[in-house]
Amino acid sequence: MQTQDPKYIDLLIDNLKETFKAIEKFLLIGFTSALVLVVLAINDRQLLGTEKVMFTGSSAPAVVVAIVALGAYFACGAFAAFYFAMRRNLVRKLRDEAPQLLEALLMYPSMVAKIDAPQIVALIFVALSGLIALLLFYVPTHGVEKAVWAFAVIGSPYLILVAMAFWSALDERNLSAREKRAGSEL
Repeated sequence: MQTQDPKYIDLLIDNLKETFKAIEKFLLIGFTSALVLVVLAINDRQLLGTEKVMFTGSSAPAVVVAIVALGAYFACGAFAAFYFAMRRNLVRKLRDEAPQLLEALLMYPSMVAKIDAPQIVALIFVALSGLIALLLFYVPTHGVEKAVWAFAVIGSPYLILVAMAFWSALDERNLSAREKRAGSEL
């Protein structure tokens, strides 16, 4: 069903571009949080000392820095997954309403515009950075199994995000192939 209302299509396009930006922002903050956890795990695995807080110049107990970084990692993953679900819906609507515009829009300079193997690998890398941090914290005292289970919970938004990206890549590739076949038959 095509409405062809230019304002509606413009709104979908603007929403999709904002969604791209939001996903990238949350992935960057989540990745940074995971790196903070990795540095903490290497420098102060027991979380007994204090750490300098970025941008403020003050210090905070390492355990507080770790809790904030872990919370930010989880929350950013959850928000990125939520926005990625919105990206899937917007792409689907634009594919129905304005397929030529969608093809151009997926060329937007964003890591999550056109989903393919490199983007999925990048998402896996962000997810694994959190796993590495948890392995560094848990393995010496609790073992690998508990570290993996902790990641399954804390990293679940990133696992969902990778699954959605993989599914989106398959959907978008199959739709493009069908459209090309339909175009060549005409």
